Amino acid sequence: MSARAALLAAALGLAIVAGAEERAPAPPALPDSARLQAMAARFAPVAITADLSSLPAPERQALARLVEAARIMDPLFLRQVWAGNPGLLMQLVGDETPLGRARLHDFMINKGPWSRLDGNSPFVPGVPAKPEAANFYPAGAAKDEVEAWMKSLGEADQAAARGFFTTIRRRPDGTFTAVPYSLEYQGELARAADLLRQAAALTAQPTLKAFLTRRAQAFLTNDYYDSDVAWMELDASIEPTLGPYEVYEDEWFNAKAAFEAFIAVRDEAETAKLARFGAELQDVENHLPIAPALRNPARGALSPIRVVHLVFASGDGNRGVQTAAYNLPNDERITAEKGA
Repeated sequence: MSARAALLAAALGLAIVAGAEERAPAPPALPDSARLQAMAARFAPVAITADLSSLPAPERQALARLVEAARIMDPLFLRQVWAGNPGLLMQLVGDETPLGRARLHDFMINKGPWSRLDGNSPFVPGVPAKPEAANFYPAGAAKDEVEAWMKSLGEADQAAARGFFTTIRRRPDGTFTAVPYSLEYQGELARAADLLRQAAALTAQPTLKAFLTRRAQAFLTNDYYDSDVAWMELDASIEPTLGPYEVYEDEWFNAKAAFEAFIAVRDEAETAKLARFGAELQDVENHLPIAPALRNPARGALSPIRVVHLVFASGDGNRGVQTAAYNLPNDERITAEKGA
């Protein structure tokens, strides 16, 4: 090749490289403190209050224990969203700059470094894309790989692996295993269970005492059936919803339940107004445009509707846009037997 041809080829090569570099999209700029404040301003601060004057002193003490237990759902949920959340939170807490304060504020709203109202775009440098697998499945594993492993299991093991209350982890030899929440989150759940038992000892309301006792046991045994039944039977002035429920953070299989809490007190007057709707539920069920075999013949008394004043929310119950109402539990065994 002549010197002129070599120079021409080199020039063309440089032009091609330069063109490729020009076509490569630049990563979006991270929001500055002003932009972060504008993003946070979409979430209007609201002072929530509840009239506790009708609660006897022991019930107010039980309520305080429930709020303490609910606070534990926040660090649990942070771990479930992303393994890097706890470490990043500590970094943000130590950043006293205006930008650092703004990032911390948005982190606490979103329970992570991604803006949930903006397609989970990151607002903290150095973080990966929000993981679709959250922290329920092994880092670096592929969805197809995990699914193939699940399909290879026997019926009982597959039910555990796909269940609400297990994470999937790698053993030292590289194989997968299902780890019960009661083991994965042992320290936090032991503390929460102790607080629930304290609250149960303080309350004089039988159905509340039954739920708190059984939910404390569920945190330690990983069997939530009895406590979900007790929650459906709850009829008390204090309305706690506390445990692993919604599966939205698991964007792979929508299978793994995230920890949340709503601690509330019942609005007796407004709840009474809705009693009429509850009385008509069976008639509505009987007239649904579906095959009779698919209708619930025992819907009437199984779907309590409560209006409550929120005292405290945490975990999956307090991230991004706030919850105004919920319909639980998600366990089909419970909804078939007790409604929702």
